[in-house]
Amino acid sequence: MKRLFGNRMVSFCERLRAERTRLGLNQTDFAALAGVTKKTQMLYEAGERVPDANYMTAITKAGVDMYFIITGQKIAATPPATAWTPIDGEKLCRIIEMLEAAAKQAGRRWPAKKLAEVAAEIYNALGEDQGFDQPRVERILKLVVNR
Repeated sequence: MKRLFGNRMVSFCERLRAERTRLGLNQTDFAALAGVTKKTQMLYEAGERVPDANYMTAITKAGVDMYFIITGQKIAATPPATAWTPIDGEKLCRIIEMLEAAAKQAGRRWPAKKLAEVAAEIYNALGEDQGFDQPRVERILKLVVNR
């Protein structure tokens, strides 16, 4: 899948490479912090292999903009810490239900902790949209479940 970035189309693997470069890391160092080999990193960036959830979690903790990698869109600057917004419990529950169903359909099962982490990641990726864009959530779920 490609998205417009500036005046050109950018694929998932190109966005992954761009984030690695933005962090000032070479493939070897980036692979090490993500828990994979340099060869695996090269395959991810070449689009020949899809990262799994452990990889995506590790690079997110290292400062990668996961929302940009998945959607091709940059998130606006983070609001000040005083601008706290409560979690929409209903929205989060719907995401968890959809995530469990998608994982079951793909023959996967995650421990509760991992399910909560991934659900929170998806919730945060959706931002503060008032509505619940089910097709958008389903696209994100496919990326997450199949990585």
